[in-house]
Amino acid sequence: MLELSKKYLKMDILEFSVEDVEKLQEIIKYHCDLYYNKEEPVISDFEYDELFKKLQILENNFWINLKLSNKVWVEILESTFKKVKHSRPMISLDNTYNEEDLNNFDERVRKNINSLDNQNKLFNILKDKEQEELSNIEYTLEFKFDWLWIELIYDNWELIQAITRWNWLEWEDVTINVMQIDNIPKKIPYKNYLEVRGEVVMPISVFQEINEIAKKEWTKIFSNPRNAASWSLRIKDSSLTKKRKLQFFAYDLTNFDEFVKFLNFNYLSNSDSIEHFKIEKTYFYIINNLEKLGFSISSYFKKLNWINEVIDAIEKFWNIKKTIDFEIDWLVLKVNNILLWQYIWTTDHHPKYAIAYKFPAEILTTKVLSIEHSVWKTWTITPVANLEPINIAWVIVKRATLHNYEEIENLDVRIWDTVFIKRAWEVIPKIISVVKQWSRDNLEKICPPKFCPSCQTELRKDKDKVRYYCPNEIDCPAKNHEKLTFAVGKQWFNIDGFWEKQVELFLNEGIIHNIVDVFKISEKKDEILFLEWFQNKSVNNLILSVEKAKKVSINTLLTALWISWVGKKTAKTISKLFKNSQDLINFSYNLEDLEQLEDVWPEIAKNVINYFNNNAHKILLKELINILNIEYYEKKEILNNSIFNWKKVCITWSFEWYSRDQLIKKIELVGWYFVTSVTKNTDYLLLWDNSWSKFKKANELGIKIISLKEFLNLYEL
Repeated sequence: MLELSKKYLKMDILEFSVEDVEKLQEIIKYHCDLYYNKEEPVISDFEYDELFKKLQILENNFWINLKLSNKVWVEILESTFKKVKHSRPMISLDNTYNEEDLNNFDERVRKNINSLDNQNKLFNILKDKEQEELSNIEYTLEFKFDWLWIELIYDNWELIQAITRWNWLEWEDVTINVMQIDNIPKKIPYKNYLEVRGEVVMPISVFQEINEIAKKEWTKIFSNPRNAASWSLRIKDSSLTKKRKLQFFAYDLTNFDEFVKFLNFNYLSNSDSIEHFKIEKTYFYIINNLEKLGFSISSYFKKLNWINEVIDAIEKFWNIKKTIDFEIDWLVLKVNNILLWQYIWTTDHHPKYAIAYKFPAEILTTKVLSIEHSVWKTWTITPVANLEPINIAWVIVKRATLHNYEEIENLDVRIWDTVFIKRAWEVIPKIISVVKQWSRDNLEKICPPKFCPSCQTELRKDKDKVRYYCPNEIDCPAKNHEKLTFAVGKQWFNIDGFWEKQVELFLNEGIIHNIVDVFKISEKKDEILFLEWFQNKSVNNLILSVEKAKKVSINTLLTALWISWVGKKTAKTISKLFKNSQDLINFSYNLEDLEQLEDVWPEIAKNVINYFNNNAHKILLKELINILNIEYYEKKEILNNSIFNWKKVCITWSFEWYSRDQLIKKIELVGWYFVTSVTKNTDYLLLWDNSWSKFKKANELGIKIISLKEFLNLYEL
């Protein structure tokens, strides 16, 4: 079924026959059974959606009588929970993936509202002002949780029943377990009968926690938070449900009219009668009032005018999405005016007054073809999976990191496994789980290598850590490549024209061996000109860039050397220790000295001392000192005469006589830290114009504000 699913995903609609449609119906049933009953899916949600959309089109094209796509979901296996009837059928939402589809949805909404029959009906109901407002359709935008549907039934102030969807007409009674969910109110300030619909979700942090425990105890590991939530709600032992820290979010009612009357009676006075319809009949107003009764609603809930505002809000949603502690791949768009819903119409499968916008696919399935053991500049050996190429969020993904060998063991990833792969927005792809639907005994297991794949030095393993590393600090080709690519990059020596490909080529050709050779590249001009693609002009430009890079600050040099765990911030800290070149060669500080410095942990201090005490590094430093023009920090003693007492300084964007970069350099040269934003940890704000928002925030936080003149006076001390 999996191979056939992949085949149908690649096929064009025109390539399908009637027999293929029947097979596709069986495939949909098969995947639904795996997802809902066994909780062991073998394809991603996106791939299922693609198959389902093809089935919808094909069933219409071939005039199939028994249309599986008209069913909301499948009937799942028998369970121990009691079945009850829906008071109102629960149907799904149609979905969209792009701006064009959203505009088409808006056009369909307007077309339905503006039909002659509907216009006549609406004109008899609405006032003149409200008729004019129909030309401007208001929408709401909120999370689509896409988790586990729940309906909560209240009567006479109390929760009396909780049911979850069994099929599109029946529910399972899960009242006992729902009572264990902390954010579901057991009593509400509403005496009448009320049916509240929403979804139960499991926070990602909780999901990760229970899977970590499961790995240690060899119990059930869940493939995703949704399946974990479903299992936790349907389990017989309700005490386990409580431990799973599930959360409920409300977004619908089955009896809007009665609730509107309640709100009208309690919250509206006669003076509000002019705006009576507008207030009481909007989805935004009603759902916000559910929150007043004690229900949690979508934390992202907006009311927007025009479809362009909706599109703009969706485009800005990415940064918000990264901060949410549960899986959100959709946003729901609804017409805000509830009275219009009946005129916009509903199909058997979905309402036409609402649609779900689905973000580009982040989780798909593919095969592991092989494993590379890569050497990183931190010396760590990192397993990287070579994958059967797959398009995720418009990017062709061929490789995915596995981080370390303990993760491989926990996931039980093997060569030729089918795996779920995730590519979060602008993040390196990652294998998150393995499809284990069949015997895998014949698949090759992945073990840590014994020798460095680059220099064949025997690998070592950190004590009490998962890291395998190559101890060859000087001669490992892979390490040299990583270190040199890093050092010549824009953030450090910034040698224009000296890119990763050039580093790799020059290393392979023996033109360079280390960073000293980079700065002697002019001596290798003839050898470089002999190589393909290099012309006299390009080589001269490269040599000129190298010459410019010879003037370098001490903190840039220290970062470019790639001392283990010494990044940009730590390099700035320890750079204050060096007043001249002799300090670099004759490093005289001990562990106790270094550990007094801010941001220097014991392990970092140990790495710094080991680096400067290494004879090979001493030779390298002596050669660099003879080649480079190193800028050391000026001997300023502004702050308590101590380099160990630096302050964090933020500046407004621009000044009349100095560029931002010039001021940052001056700040760092006197031993202060430059920070990009004003926080409670900021010591000073260097200010040019009082109109800046940073000025207001600094005042609110009580941060000392200094002028450019005051700073320059300090600088000249």
